[in-house]
Amino acid sequence: MKLPVRTIVEPLLFFAGLLILWEILVELIKIPAFILPPPGDLWLSFMKKLPILANHSLITFAEAVGGFALSLVLGVFFAIAVVYSPHLQNTIYPLIVILYAMPKSAFAPLMVIWIGYGLFSKIAIAFLVAFFPIVVNTVVGLKEVEPELLELARINRGSQFDVFKKIRLPNSLPYMFAGIKVAIVLSVTGAIVAEFVAANEGLGYLILQANYSLDTAFALVILLILALLSLGLFWLIDVVQKRLTPWSAEVRQVEGSF
Repeated sequence: MKLPVRTIVEPLLFFAGLLILWEILVELIKIPAFILPPPGDLWLSFMKKLPILANHSLITFAEAVGGFALSLVLGVFFAIAVVYSPHLQNTIYPLIVILYAMPKSAFAPLMVIWIGYGLFSKIAIAFLVAFFPIVVNTVVGLKEVEPELLELARINRGSQFDVFKKIRLPNSLPYMFAGIKVAIVLSVTGAIVAEFVAANEGLGYLILQANYSLDTAFALVILLILALLSLGLFWLIDVVQKRLTPWSAEVRQVEGSF
């Protein structure tokens, strides 16, 4: 699918206009650099500290992707188990929903105590944040099946595995990807929260260091990198969804808009 030129050019022109307006307003109002530096300062800070940013970005990326991958595998497994087990629906699933509503940042200090100070505690927190959207959305997708399809499978003496493979799983994919898109972004947030709590590396650690030294330009550069990282991962999941679920309403709607 080839994107029209307008789809690419319009966002670029919009953000370029924002940067120009930002530069002009900072110069006109004379805002101190430690409060809001001009875009030029951000570029200089980025170029000056590029090696440091690259190294710490890779660490945060590894934490976020590790937590997301773990949440994807366990989340889909738990969702299938919940749908096919009435006992789990009555016990584990309500607990999952309750934990989903709780602020995950409160678990970050506990994870450091339970797991330790290293990489695995950061992955665990990213996993904890990303796990619940995948479970909840996948459960909905596996259960929201048209009764006529299930009746047709019963008439044709389809096994439980056939129903799962040919009806429930394909039906759940759009719902699953909706949860995955939320989870992949939240995994980055979870990694940053973990680095805020206890870390000596990663982009979250750099943000704390920049705040301590009132290096606002460097802090804003890190935030932009985090935004691009989240956007890139979200886009990657979107591409995979269009490959695997071309029949879904969301994909058809996006393609129809072009």
